[in-house]
Amino acid sequence: MYRPTLGMLLLPSLLLLGVFSYYPAVRSLIGGFYAWNGFSPPTYAGVSQFKQYIQSPTFSAEVAHVLILVAGSIAITLVSQFTAAEIVTHLPSKTGRVVKYVLVLPIVFPPLVLIEVWDYMLEPGTGLIDRIAADIGLPHPAWLSDPHTALAGILLIGFPWISNLGFLIFLGGLQNIPKDIADAARVDGTGFLQRTFRIDIPLLVPQFRIVVILSGIYAVQNFIPILLLTNGGPGTATLVPGLDMYQSAFQNDQYGYGMAIGTLLFVIMLAFTLIAMRALRPRTG
Repeated sequence: MYRPTLGMLLLPSLLLLGVFSYYPAVRSLIGGFYAWNGFSPPTYAGVSQFKQYIQSPTFSAEVAHVLILVAGSIAITLVSQFTAAEIVTHLPSKTGRVVKYVLVLPIVFPPLVLIEVWDYMLEPGTGLIDRIAADIGLPHPAWLSDPHTALAGILLIGFPWISNLGFLIFLGGLQNIPKDIADAARVDGTGFLQRTFRIDIPLLVPQFRIVVILSGIYAVQNFIPILLLTNGGPGTATLVPGLDMYQSAFQNDQYGYGMAIGTLLFVIMLAFTLIAMRALRPRTG
């Protein structure tokens, strides 16, 4: 009786990956070198579209904005989600299990729903955050409509920033720390902070590396909240390369120019990933 080989069984999946994942990626990398409006045949443009973007009047502002978002996203993720994972790990088993499920529940909600909820909460004057701030006597800026606070408003989305993949990565790492190490630390009288900085963090360097890379890439790619809430404004206060790429391709029919921006983002994210992997290697010896 004929038995299909492993290669034959994997062939349909590999074909689907090639058609819907790898082909679009390779096509985008090549497309940045061609001027194309989506209708007429592409014409070779060399690196002119890359130069056009780098020399555009908004380029420096876009780079500054995305650097702020990347740094803020990484800092928020590392502090909030690692802290939450530490607290849940040290809770009694039943309580910790309930808290864990509650904290990860927002992950299953569609992102667009959460963005709309935060749009309501950040509404100047009538939003929930402004009303709470007014009740307790705190200043309540215009958030998304003020050029000076718009990026802070984007970073505020998701507060307290716990319900995310990073929390599960840290929690899994903490729960897999060998029990004898935890018992030895307890016998030595190691306190919570000492254990966190001397045992947990050094042992979780691989998890920190993964979270830093994922947070950085996500911050660069995720322009959806900006598109829905500010569309790059007010003015260009929240304009980022991802949104510029989207607007160029799908609003201005400059598909080649948009793919050139996407290619630059790919190169930057690849360099960021390699640097983070090298900088956050586990130290041995």
